[in-house]
Amino acid sequence: MKKRMLWGMVVLVLAGLVFVYRPYRGEIREAYRRIEESSHVLVTDNGTIEYGIQGDGEPVLMIHGAGGGYDQGLLLGQAFFGDGHQLIAVSRFGYLGSPLDGDGTVERQARLYADLLNHLEIGQVMVCGISAGGPSALQFAHDHPERSRGLVLVSAVTRFMGDDIPVGTKLVNAIQKTDVGYWLVARAFRTQFLALIGIPGETYRSLNDEEKGFADAMLETMHPMSPRRPGNIHEAAIRPLSGDAMAQIAVPALLLHAEDDSLVDVSHARYAHEHLGDSRFVLFDSGGHGMATELQAIRGHIREFAGNPGQSMESSL
Repeated sequence: MKKRMLWGMVVLVLAGLVFVYRPYRGEIREAYRRIEESSHVLVTDNGTIEYGIQGDGEPVLMIHGAGGGYDQGLLLGQAFFGDGHQLIAVSRFGYLGSPLDGDGTVERQARLYADLLNHLEIGQVMVCGISAGGPSALQFAHDHPERSRGLVLVSAVTRFMGDDIPVGTKLVNAIQKTDVGYWLVARAFRTQFLALIGIPGETYRSLNDEEKGFADAMLETMHPMSPRRPGNIHEAAIRPLSGDAMAQIAVPALLLHAEDDSLVDVSHARYAHEHLGDSRFVLFDSGGHGMATELQAIRGHIREFAGNPGQSMESSL
């Protein structure tokens, strides 16, 4: 009797694995095809950088956050900037087709951004750093002001986080270790994972169709996860500009952050606003880290800033 029960459990487990593996295999193959299809790679003396390009118009250098890559940059660029822009989205060190070789500093990362613009024969761009893309966006504006028309920072890291990493961020990093692990969590615990990246269930249910599509796309774009793992691990070692160095940035900046951001505390935005010479700081009462509820407002602020970058101010919404 016991043997029959044991064999029955084994059969059920195997059937469950087959049931799960089939959709996983199909979706992960499609994810790898997607990131390869739109990928371009440039090899320079400063290293190798992957990038993707989308749209026409004013060029915007999109710098993704943790768990991202050039594909996340294209998604966020379309959401925040809309049409009328040429989105140049990069993969930072350790993400997708940009290997983590050498020192992996933000200084070297900024040099690679300049190499890419030289390759594309683009003189000046709007620079947009999202979340963990903040440090290298700031570094580029500091090192290459003549190539930076303006600097937009959304939910951005601006200070060294070191060991002071939120529990939510540590949990996200643990989930993102493998393709199958992330796939299972994104499917079975979708609501909980959205909450971890700043979109709690109550907020998600209140979103309109566009906002829900954006939130869902943020999860889907992180497939496959394993080619992003080296970059995720490297995030903890990244050291942004000091306050004194930040004060030397003459490029106009727009800072967009939510008071309830649980992954990158709003103090990061306040710190940058305090030290940058010419910045606008827009503080949202809610929106979390993902800012899905504030898409229209963000587009409006970016549109206004792009039309007249040099105007310091602070406002709350």
